[in-house]
Amino acid sequence: MTHSLNPRREKIAAKDPRRNPYTQKILEYEDWIWLERPEHTPQLVEYLGRPGPLVLDLGCGSGNFLRESARISPEKRFIGFELRYKRLVLGARKFKKWGVENVRLAQARAEEIDQWFEEDQLDRVHVNFPDPWPKQRHRKNRLIQEPWLAKLKGRLKSSGEFMFKTDHQEYFTSVLELLKKTPHFEVVELSWDLHNSEYAEQNVLTEFEQLFRSKGMPVYHLKARPIR
Repeated sequence: MTHSLNPRREKIAAKDPRRNPYTQKILEYEDWIWLERPEHTPQLVEYLGRPGPLVLDLGCGSGNFLRESARISPEKRFIGFELRYKRLVLGARKFKKWGVENVRLAQARAEEIDQWFEEDQLDRVHVNFPDPWPKQRHRKNRLIQEPWLAKLKGRLKSSGEFMFKTDHQEYFTSVLELLKKTPHFEVVELSWDLHNSEYAEQNVLTEFEQLFRSKGMPVYHLKARPIR
């Protein structure tokens, strides 16, 4: 099937594959990967018009979590945000191999959630193992901060859920404190050792999480709902 290239796609097509072969391979998976801005992605409108709960995974990596989640819940629609070409291609390959049709990927940043979705449109948002930016001087770069939480709250339905997992205890503690002192979310699930908790059975592992579990490292988990 021949598709006209918009400027962004043309820019990707012009990249030197010797520097990054995935810049070319990514163009082979346009049925799964959206490379354009949302206003230039008609497939987004069609996908959002389908029935079923809408779930967003921010920083979805190479797609293990999305693949399993979509396979377990075929009645739901899943979208993953990721920036790296290789991870996007690896994810799309898995979806194609497993015949998973209820998931799409977008080359987009988590901060752009308000550009991709309207108010009260999302049923659940996952943030799994984001960069903790552990040094004090770098913490301003962390995703989960008050302005972003306000933005997220607006995109979630009143019954929606914000799911957060990390292996970084200080980051987890700071997010908990932030949720308590801001008027956006109420924590309804909390675990300081997810894999040995009552929530373990319903948990879907990410690539990082598989490694942490194999080493016996704790994973911190919370689920929060918007305060209306």
